[in-house]
Amino acid sequence: MVERAVRRRDKRYRFILLGIFVAVFLFSFLSRSHGKINNEVEAASLANFDPGYIISDYQMGNYNSMSEAEIQAFLTAKNSCANDDYSYYRQLTANNPGVNWHFEDGHFICLSEEKFGDGEEIGSGDTAAHIIWEAAQDYQINPQVLIVLLQKETGLITDPIPNNYDYRKATGYGCPDTAACSSKYYGFKNQIRNAAALFSTVLNGGWTNYPLGENYIQYNPNAGCGGSIVNVRSLATSALYRYTPYQPNEGTLAAGYGTAYCGAYGNRNFYLYFEDWFGGITQKNGYSDVKTPRYMMVNEDTYFVESYSGEQVDFVDGGTILKFTSKILNNNGDWCIRTEEDTKNDVDKCILRKDLSEAPYSAVDIPRYMIVKDDTNYISPRTLSKLNLVKKDTVLKFTTKVLNNNGEWCIRTEEDTKNDVDKCILRKDLSELPYSAVDVPRYMIVISNINYILPRSLIKLDAVEEGTVLKFTSKILNSNGEWCIRTEEDTKNDVDRCIVREELDNTQNYIPSNKPRQMKVIGDSYYIVPHSLVKLDAVEEGTVLKFASKILDGNGEWCIRTEEDTDLDKNLCIPRSKLTDI
Repeated sequence: MVERAVRRRDKRYRFILLGIFVAVFLFSFLSRSHGKINNEVEAASLANFDPGYIISDYQMGNYNSMSEAEIQAFLTAKNSCANDDYSYYRQLTANNPGVNWHFEDGHFICLSEEKFGDGEEIGSGDTAAHIIWEAAQDYQINPQVLIVLLQKETGLITDPIPNNYDYRKATGYGCPDTAACSSKYYGFKNQIRNAAALFSTVLNGGWTNYPLGENYIQYNPNAGCGGSIVNVRSLATSALYRYTPYQPNEGTLAAGYGTAYCGAYGNRNFYLYFEDWFGGITQKNGYSDVKTPRYMMVNEDTYFVESYSGEQVDFVDGGTILKFTSKILNNNGDWCIRTEEDTKNDVDKCILRKDLSEAPYSAVDIPRYMIVKDDTNYISPRTLSKLNLVKKDTVLKFTTKVLNNNGEWCIRTEEDTKNDVDKCILRKDLSELPYSAVDVPRYMIVISNINYILPRSLIKLDAVEEGTVLKFTSKILNSNGEWCIRTEEDTKNDVDRCIVREELDNTQNYIPSNKPRQMKVIGDSYYIVPHSLVKLDAVEEGTVLKFASKILDGNGEWCIRTEEDTDLDKNLCIPRSKLTDI
């Protein structure tokens, strides 16, 4: 088969007579019964069996068809582990070294009561019902499909005395017809999850050896048994053929659960068990859940259509963004996608997948810096999977946004926008960048006629004349990545406006005194750094010095610089309040 590591021979009955039927044995696709009784004697009708449509995509993908409790009840109803023949257990273990049967509390433990750990461990861990239900949820595969698979491959649903060999290859995954099973896939949990993953892959458009359309499919692993062209019309059917790459011939269909010359029974038995146990195969396709519900955009003006007739229903504008949650194959074999609202209301209208594209990122209203509130992660907006960690208080510039699959805005950084990286941070995890205190509150001078601005939108506000001296105490990054400085008064009143730092003198220059002159120090004093008010050398009371320039210090008071320090351009001065004219 093409998928080499997938299935084992289907269980069959041993109806082979020695000698006379040797030729039949060589050309029949039969499996071992392990000496156990199969409870299914009468088969459902195969009159409606269609090799091109064994099961619909909807039925294979109906992962909520049974709860875990319902799965457990079904397993118990089919097999209550009633065999209490201890002497038979002793006989089996004595005659089959290396094979283990689980006998406890006076009876053989069968599938409905067994627990499974990792690998081939049995006797503790999860129940079969939990493992089946969990795989169904994780891979969005109908648990009924997995139950039927277990029965048609190894008969485990009804087997009253299963052993560790049966469990290690429970679904036949990794057991091709022409080679030994791969130990890589041994173990009940391993078998169930790998089988579910394979079905999910095909159901979601992944590789298959028998794609939709016409395929030549054999009746038996022996090519001499022949085959025929089959028009495969559902991905679910294609998935069954990837798992068991043979169709039943006329004799096999006529035999019910029995055997026939050149027969292959896997897909026939799948159909029969599904009919007998779960009410039958739906011979009409239905909507199935998309793998990842998500927002998509309509490429151009188009129409919603009815899935089967193709009749146009409602017009939809190009550029419309809608959330899509279910899908169906139309009669042309094209995927048609249904919106979340129509899925909820079970309305049969959809848009062809080829007329949709992933919802694009759009420009945010105002590209700007924002701050991360708490430790969070970038996410993939389509799958919601978590990506890189982003630490609390990280400041980033954001320029584009997209609706994620929960309908929340997710914001993308400027850098990721430029590189078209599909990751973003939820808007709810971000806040507008706040003003922060400047390193040293100080007076600065406006160096040209400018305006206050709104730092996020860059909108111009009140004009400020060249030469204006203002005290600044807080700052913020504006949308151009420039520091924008807010005055002391606006900081106190929390007014959202500021002046771009580049429009302000960096040090607020000393200016010449109105009249250079000598002054005397009143009381003990210090030279200070005018902006930070840091105290330097002490100056004794009564000291007389000649002063030549002045500057506003961090308290808004004039600070006077000596003639000598002016000549040397030293950034230190004495507060005017500590000086008097002489």
